[in-house]
Amino acid sequence: MQEESGTGVHHAPATRRLLIPVKTADDADRAVAYAIRRRAEGMGVTVCLLHVEESPSQWHALIGGHGAHAEKRRRSHDVFAAAMRMLDGLDIEFAAYLRSGPVVFAILDAAEELDCDEIVVPAPGEGLFRLLSRDIVTTLLARQRAVPVVAVTKRG
Repeated sequence: MQEESGTGVHHAPATRRLLIPVKTADDADRAVAYAIRRRAEGMGVTVCLLHVEESPSQWHALIGGHGAHAEKRRRSHDVFAAAMRMLDGLDIEFAAYLRSGPVVFAILDAAEELDCDEIVVPAPGEGLFRLLSRDIVTTLLARQRAVPVVAVTKRG
């Protein structure tokens, strides 16, 4: 959509494709709030929700049996449910993706493969929480490639 005015041609805002990694059902709150805020500011936004299952060890593969794939699909649906509810009914397109592999590299690879403009993650925790976390966000920030990592606060 273009509008012409006396000062030149104005283009509609470009759509930003945001990758939001989700580990648990409540993980995406901050990142989804960021996407909603960006949309409210007039920016076009598309969201790619991503859950990464770490590659199972051989032991886990052996005890997983035939129902392991169905269980993984059920768990991933549960993980995405809260974020999907937040986005449902808004003017924001979204899709959910499931990957397996080393978490940081799977996130970085998915961002490039899905042609994302930003990887949106919660800002690293502080104090005891940071000591207990696996520092995925810190590692993402250190290893970011062509797609920038945006760390958002509780306010999105």
